[in-house]
This record gives sequence, C-alpha cells and structure tokens, in this order.
Amino acid sequence: MAGINRELLLDCAICPNMCRCECPVDREFGREAVSPSGKARLAHLLLEGHLDWDGDLLEAISSCLGCRGCRLLCPFPELDLCEELLLARTEARPAGMILPAAVPYLNNLKKFGSPYGARPAALASPGSQNPEVLYFINCTSQANHPRSQQIILELLEAAGVSYRVLDQYCCGYPAQIWGDMELARQLAAENSARAAQSGAQLLLTDCPECWHTFTARYPEWGSELSLPVVDTATFFLGLVRQGRLEPGPLGEIGTVAYHDPCIWARVAEICAAPRELMQSIPGLELREAQPAGRETRCCGGGAMFQLTFPEQSAGIARRRLEEMPPAAALVTSCPFCRENLQAGGGKVLDLAELLGLAVLR
Repeated sequence: MAGINRELLLDCAICPNMCRCECPVDREFGREAVSPSGKARLAHLLLEGHLDWDGDLLEAISSCLGCRGCRLLCPFPELDLCEELLLARTEARPAGMILPAAVPYLNNLKKFGSPYGARPAALASPGSQNPEVLYFINCTSQANHPRSQQIILELLEAAGVSYRVLDQYCCGYPAQIWGDMELARQLAAENSARAAQSGAQLLLTDCPECWHTFTARYPEWGSELSLPVVDTATFFLGLVRQGRLEPGPLGEIGTVAYHDPCIWARVAEICAAPRELMQSIPGLELREAQPAGRETRCCGGGAMFQLTFPEQSAGIARRRLEEMPPAAALVTSCPFCRENLQAGGGKVLDLAELLGLAVLR
C-alpha cells in the first residue's frame, strides 16, 4: 500500500482552505476540526507525535465522505486528502481503536461478509461455464433494495448476455474504513479468487465504491483482479447502442433529475454514459441538478458515513435535495446515494430500475 504523504498533508494543513466551501461535512458539522485543513492538521500532528490518539481525534479524522469535493478548489493537484486521511486512520491508529458506531457493522462484516448482517438468499445464477459477465452484488443494495439487483439480472437476460453472480461478499472497503486491514485483504483475496475461477470476460458492478476498491485498492492489497471492471451505466449503454436492449416510453415518468455520485463523476469520470442512457428512453426529459457532473455535491452517503454518522448524513442529503430541480423522479447510480437521498426525504430510483421500467414492460 502506498505510504502517507506527510508533505502533502502539511501543504493542506497550512492552506487558506477555500476547499471548505465544497466540503459537505464542514457545512453540516460547522466545526473547524472537521474542515478539510482541520483534519489535515490533526492528521499531521498525530503522525509527527505532537498529539495522541483518542476517540475524539479518531471521530474528527473519520468525518470524511471520500467525495473529493475539496479537490475542486485545491491548489495542490497531487493531493487526494480523502485517501491521505483514510491511510492515516488505517495505518497509523492504534490497533483495536474503532469508532463506537462502527463496531456492530464491523462485527457483522466479520461474521456474515456484509456490514448489514445476515445476507439474503443468493440470486439465481445460470450455470454458464464461461459467461460474458460476472455480476458483483453490492452489499448495500442487497440489504436495502434487492429488487434493483434482480432488475439488472433481468436486463442481462433480456439482452441475451450470459452471466454468473459472484458470491455475495463485501468488496472489503468498509473493513478498511473501520481500520481492519486484515479483513479487507481477506475479502479482496476471496473475491479475486472467485472472479478468476468464474471464466467471465468482465466484472460488472453498479456500486462506485466497489468499482474504486476493485480497480485502485485491490492492486495495493495484493489481490489485483484478473478481469476488467465495468460499471452498469456504461455496459447497458453499450447494449442499447447495439440494439440488444430497446427502451420504450415510460408513460407515468416524463421528467427525471439526475444526481451524479461523487466517485463516478470525479474519480471514474463517468458522467456522459448515465445521461446518454436516460436520453435513450423515448420522451424522457432530463433535468440537471445545480451543480452537476464533476462539480456534483455529495449526498452524504459516501464512505459508510450514513452508518456511522446517520444524523449528519441525513442533513447533508437534505441540503443536496434542495439543489435538485423539480421532476417526477430523482435518479442516481449509486446504492449509497439512493439510500441516503431517500433518508433525506427524496423519492429516488436507481438508474438500472429506470432502464428496467423502459425495457422490461
């Protein structure tokens, strides 16, 4: 794993801190300690031995959504503060120091392979030996909106795509967030082995946090995947372009507003595919949030924040909902965004669900 860059942390700590204008955590908490540079200062002082770890410091440094909104106004292009803070709290903190709110979820992850507890029955998976697609079922949708994952399988079947479902284990990112790197690496190794044994051509995921973990973190954890990782928006758009999926009019939904998930927009730079996919639905009007695209604002659901800081997470979601234009439905392409925007009071559809309404009629 790449080491903590203390020089960049110090740059951030002494910066004029314009990034706080784009930090949803700073806006919600209203505390200097959880501003971007405030967290950088704490991390730097801890690493230099000028502060000792305690629960309050861990909570402050953990108050990060991983949204990278701070990078929009950052004068240091090489600095990814979200990753530096993640490294600081996973590599440098004392063993066994965990946010109290995270303890039950981490225990669930150890016991069940999911932070949400016992996993539902596995989705049916055809017995193809060399499928075109290996579909990774993310734990958040599986726990809260299993129908959206069933729709993805129905869309694959409608397009004639052969597939298998990867056993429902977490990608490992929550384990890293909560400080258990041994568990994170174990889950990564198990998922990588299953993927290699599947004979599939690609791994399909509808979760941006899983995508980022597979593509960026697994290589650092020594479990690089043997097949490419593709997001559902890009994959299904390809099927629409090929004529393998043919969306029809929705009827009851004439307008949608789209919320760009932070990781898709700023890390994967996937902004065009979801929009083109929605615009392939006849008669559907897409209305843009302000801001949108790479400048999107976090809904408060990233980095398992909605589990460990539920009240503040819901408050951030309410702020984001105020930026959404009026529409018959709010659409997003991230299970965390969907869950959190709903917690904030929004009526939200997953992008695959919207496509399913247009295709599986």
